[in-house]
Amino acid sequence: MQFSEWSLLLLLMKLANYTAIAALAGTLLIRFISHFHLNGNQHTAFLYFLKHWQIKCLMVGLIAAILQTPIEAGAIAESGFMGMLDRPMLEIVWYSVIGEQARLRIVSFLVALMVASLWNVKAENNNAEKFNFALMLIIAALIAYSFSITGHSANENGLVKSILTFHLAALACWIGALWPLLKSFTLLIKTDVEKIMHHFGQMAIIIVVVLLVSGLALLQQYLHSFSALFTSTYGQLILLKLLLVSAMLLLGAWHKLFLVPNINRQRYFETLKGSIAVEMVIALFVLITTSVFTTLVGPPI
Repeated sequence: MQFSEWSLLLLLMKLANYTAIAALAGTLLIRFISHFHLNGNQHTAFLYFLKHWQIKCLMVGLIAAILQTPIEAGAIAESGFMGMLDRPMLEIVWYSVIGEQARLRIVSFLVALMVASLWNVKAENNNAEKFNFALMLIIAALIAYSFSITGHSANENGLVKSILTFHLAALACWIGALWPLLKSFTLLIKTDVEKIMHHFGQMAIIIVVVLLVSGLALLQQYLHSFSALFTSTYGQLILLKLLLVSAMLLLGAWHKLFLVPNINRQRYFETLKGSIAVEMVIALFVLITTSVFTTLVGPPI
């Protein structure tokens, strides 16, 4: 695995994109849960937080999407910073699959920013807000699909691309929901925190099933032998990701089975809050690891 300044820029760009889709998917999941199970002024304050957090992360995603073409052009030209401004190279990248991916993301993030800005958090039950939510779901799906246009799945069939999209969407929902869940401890009353944690735990079961099934299918597609998990850099990074996700699973099970049922006791309330913070740190390493093996390392041949 070769590493350079361009590799670092590409890695940071991929991480920014992963963070943006995670924030979008996670806030949509928490918005969905809040819509059915929370109400009152504190609920409105929490929704304002979701809206502002979503807009900030979408802006990060838009900036990363805009920078994708010049960074890719500079990495290919290998002629220093000026390579990012090389017009012929920019045109080559812009009209390649990389440019196709960048165009899809730029449009998606721009539309998502407009839709997020138009979200009226005080009118969650009218048809306009339901349409707003549905439109954001479609945009999130398009951004998740954009990751299958380039990289390991670029030449794969539609089924593999669909599996990758579902896998990324499930991981994004889980990781992206952690920061809103942590903020709920300061923005909501304890009974509402319990409600949102309980229903997130129920949704997490579906998320984990999708994540595991799609993940196993992708492993079978990209690793043609079990030994490749241990003998290739790609396989070793996959193992690291599996280890980190397993740690998140164990924490999630601890939350659902023990901490959430006892959340009314202050000691368990604080323990749950701290545990979610730890899970967020692990989730960051999951995103970093995923960014590394999807940007710098290819599947073994």
